[in-house]
Amino acid sequence: MFQLLQTKAVNNNSIMVQDGKIYLVMTVVSIILIGLFIYVGSIDKKITQLEK
Repeated sequence: MFQLLQTKAVNNNSIMVQDGKIYLVMTVVSIILIGLFIYVGSIDKKITQLEK
């Protein structure tokens, strides 16, 4: 009964970290975010030119 109430220790070595895939995921997310920022910046420049 008491074993059910005890919590297990959190394992920090998840599958993503063990296989090194977390770095791939972080790289892809970073590339997508950078692309979005560049896109929004270019759209902002075009809108600013149209407003003038």
